[in-house]
Amino acid sequence: MVRIKQRYILFDILYAPSADDRITSREDFNEFSQSESNALLSLHQSSPSSISQKALVSAIRKSLQTHFGDFGVGCAGMQLQVKYFSNKTSTGIVRCGRGHFELVVAALALIQRIEDQNVIIRCTHVSGTIKKCEQYSIKKTKELMHLVSRSEKQGISKWMSSFKESDDINIISDHDRDDDN
Repeated sequence: MVRIKQRYILFDILYAPSADDRITSREDFNEFSQSESNALLSLHQSSPSSISQKALVSAIRKSLQTHFGDFGVGCAGMQLQVKYFSNKTSTGIVRCGRGHFELVVAALALIQRIEDQNVIIRCTHVSGTIKKCEQYSIKKTKELMHLVSRSEKQGISKWMSSFKESDDINIISDHDRDDDN
């Protein structure tokens, strides 16, 4: 019997303020743009209880149908499952088939609303095991907490630039590259 190979996708849900006064107050929007520390804290907030694993699977399948049609839903939607989601950290892990994980990553990135909430979904890591996704999540969360507590603009800029410099989904910061050499 052949084993079905899976991929695990680690993602974050970010909550960016809107420039529209009806959605986000002007004070919140101005506070967001004051410093990078405020921006990070504003983006990484807890998800409302209405966003659940069931709502996420529904949103992913809807995004697959909208952007990739029946082909996308048929290929990627069959093995799709949210294995973990925390409302407190707005972090989750999705399991999907190895052959079509790119479709799921694209569908996650294209989701704009979940349960009447404007969201940005950022896929930060793809792995063959759930354990490696968990380890990566813990490492990045510790880095984020350390940078926010220090609130040094240079450190936050370096952390943010590590996401801009990545060539693929697996994000490696400059600090990690120095450790490898």
